[in-house]
Amino acid sequence: MKQKYKITILSLIIIIITLFMIFTPGIAKHKNIAVVGSSSVQPVAEKLSEEYTQQHPSYKITVQGGGSTMGLNSIKKNSAQIGTYSTTLDDNPQIKQTKIATDAIAIITNIKNNIDDLTQQQIQDIFTGKITNWKQVGGEDAQIHVITREAGSGTRDAIEKLLMNNTNFKSDAIVQSSTGSLIKTVESDPNAIGYASLSDLKKDNNVKQLNVDGITPTVENVKNNKYPITRPFLFLTNSTPSNETQQFIDWTLSEEGQKIIADEGLIPVN
Repeated sequence: MKQKYKITILSLIIIIITLFMIFTPGIAKHKNIAVVGSSSVQPVAEKLSEEYTQQHPSYKITVQGGGSTMGLNSIKKNSAQIGTYSTTLDDNPQIKQTKIATDAIAIITNIKNNIDDLTQQQIQDIFTGKITNWKQVGGEDAQIHVITREAGSGTRDAIEKLLMNNTNFKSDAIVQSSTGSLIKTVESDPNAIGYASLSDLKKDNNVKQLNVDGITPTVENVKNNKYPITRPFLFLTNSTPSNETQQFIDWTLSEEGQKIIADEGLIPVN
């Protein structure tokens, strides 16, 4: 009899625990959000997710790069809740676009380069291979080494759209798979030229940020619409994101989230 009583009590405990887990899922497991895509958006996405999960312990947000194309494809394939994208994207009824910030792309050279300013046309001609020697733009007599990102990079796509009229980089341009490796290559090569998100350039980077048409790439000049090479940072979702995903995006657009974006050297949308 006692044994039957113990079994009944144990069964009741199991039922209560099961019901508790069903009706309070946040206690039983994390709310998972995968953020995948642009390596330029990745650092600020990591900062946002870190702060958000500290405030909301029931959330688990993972952030990874791979490029804007991967971010877009991850939404199309439903393999992530948020795809990050760092250039303009055509409207698609199946994909919801949320702009979280505006970014500037700086044209960078090695710190030893004596060039301080290039026109947009000169940059285009350098990247496409029409100009191949620094002396053609007032520099030293040395071959120009163009450093670019891989196809599928949002930063590369933005440069091709904004500066190159959708033409291709010269065939012998040196391709790097991340912004960090591109910056390192320019740091180590006195004759190199490349490009990087303004938010990715730190004080300890040994590179020079060139003026473009006489305009310095600064946050203030982007705000004033003076600097010409800017692009959006986007969060992509399917047309009806989950409540958990939408709550994180709404927080990103809040005053608190936008302050983190500003602290990362980006221009807030609000």
